[in-house]
Amino acid sequence: MTETLTGKDPYSQLAGLLDYPHEEIQGKIEEAINIVSGHSEYSKEISDSLKEFKKEIREMTLDDLQGVYSYTFEMSSDYSLDLGSHILEGFKRSGNLVHIKTMYRRFEFPFESLSKGELPDHLPLVLRFLAFVKDEQVKKDFRMDFVIRAMEKLYKNFQQNQENPYRHVIAAVYKVLDRDVKEVK
Repeated sequence: MTETLTGKDPYSQLAGLLDYPHEEIQGKIEEAINIVSGHSEYSKEISDSLKEFKKEIREMTLDDLQGVYSYTFEMSSDYSLDLGSHILEGFKRSGNLVHIKTMYRRFEFPFESLSKGELPDHLPLVLRFLAFVKDEQVKKDFRMDFVIRAMEKLYKNFQQNQENPYRHVIAAVYKVLDRDVKEVK
């Protein structure tokens, strides 16, 4: 269980790249590349996306990267990491948030300690939950009924923003999820 919370699998490793960046970001990217590359079910294109992210931010100061992160994910609803905002509105979104939080509790996912004030549909939390939960049917249903639908929209939004280095991380996450959804259909 601690392995899935510390980033030794693709989902939680990718979640770490979508957290607010700190000094260790380059190491996190390298570890993500190694972990994703070590999973033969994922195409080389996914690790290549992460390598492009690493390359694009290599010369950026941490302050600049933090600014890009904040501007991208916190200032524009088109790029929000709160997945429900891309596909649900009003009471439907509220109901979905309650449903997700209930699911987290049911499977004893440590939402309260990991959320840092974020909503239950925040992409890094969702990815960590998918790494954490062992019930394959729950993973399948959650990915197919909610996560991939929202990620398709977020991925398309980033395809129109070729200047943003985070487009590579979103592409990697989308491709991992897309592959996993297609694999279990």
